Order: sequence, then structure tokens, then C-alpha cells
Amino acid sequence: VGPRASVLAVTARRERERTARREAILDAAQELIAEQGYHGMRMDGLAEATELSKGTLYLYFENKDALCAAVATRLIDAFIPFIDRAVSEAATGLDGVRALFQAYYDHTQENPHHFRFALEWLGTGERMDDSTEAFQAYRGRVGRMLLLVVAALQRGQADGSVRADVDPLHQAVQLWTSFLGVILVALNKESIAQRIPAPVDLEQLVPLHLDAMVRALSSGETS
Repeated sequence: VGPRASVLAVTARRERERTARREAILDAAQELIAEQGYHGMRMDGLAEATELSKGTLYLYFENKDALCAAVATRLIDAFIPFIDRAVSEAATGLDGVRALFQAYYDHTQENPHHFRFALEWLGTGERMDDSTEAFQAYRGRVGRMLLLVVAALQRGQADGSVRADVDPLHQAVQLWTSFLGVILVALNKESIAQRIPAPVDLEQLVPLHLDAMVRALSSGETS
């Protein structure tokens, strides 16, 4: 083995080790977030869980926003195939929109701590550091998810199931943000029920919202 081959082998091994350590940090971060939420997860605790110094953590993630962005990117990457499949199997664009949000809701029911983490991170009220590579990768994933909604709406306009006057991009953002509130209520049904002075079946909230969404988008040209 020549000197150049040896250098390449060492470089490749170090890159594998770095990737493995990064993944181990993210594994530990996801566990802490699941147990303690966004606010409870701190870099000190993560350093202890991974048996690494805080200085070493910051070699991989510049700050908590970069770490959370990397965790969120992981979660989205695991989730996008389910949304993609739901949309691709739908008969029309309008059906695809409904299927997408149903798949999103089903995922939050199976992984409620993922959704709570996302909302807590979103609701800090502070400007996030979006300058890191990890955050840019995360923003790209958010854009990919949003484009799935946009594409379903555009498909619906092409096949006549969605109203022609709908602006796909702004409508996609409106649908996504409104559904966040619906899921928040669905994940906290008991707490919400305590606050409503009337008997309400909150199990009906998601199907009612999806029905209203479909009616508002429908061109009326398809069933």
C-alpha cells in the first residue's frame, strides 16, 4: 500500500468516525427531547449523556439551533416517504391534499413528542440562528414538504378538482399553519375539554377540519 493510499484510508476512517459520532449525538439529543422536550434539553445534559465535553459538541453543532435543526432534518427525512406515498396514491390532486394532511396527522399521533418538539422550538419567540449548515439543510427539508402540498394543489388545478383561483404557495402555507393548531388540540384533548363549557367530541375535530378544507378547495367539478 503506497503513501497516498494510506492517507486516503486514514482520511476515510476519520470521516466515518466523525459521521458515527455525529449520529450518536443526534440519537442522544432525540432521546432527551422525547423525555424533556425542547426547553428541557440542554447542551450540558447532552454532553453528559454522550460522555463528551461541551467543547466537542460545539465542534459538531455550533449551537442549540443547529442541533435542533439537525434533529428536525432527521425526523422529516423519516417522515417524507409516508407523505409522498399518500399523495402519489391519491386519485386527484384534491384527494392528494387530504391524504397528505391525514398522513401528517397520523404521524403526529404515533410520534407526539416530535410534534411537541417542533412547536416548542417554533414558539420560543426568539430569532433562530439560521446561518449554520445544519439550519440550511433543515430549511431545505421544510421547503420540500411545502412543495409536496403545492404540487398536490397544482395537480388538482390541472385535473379540475381544485379551484383555479387558488394560489398554490400561499394556500399551502395557510393549510399547514392552520393544521398545526388542529393537531395541537388533538394532542391535548383532555386539557382542551376542560376549558370548553359544553360536551364536545374532540375526536371529530380532525375529520371536520379535513372536510372543511376539501370543501373550501374543491372546484365542484369532481366528486
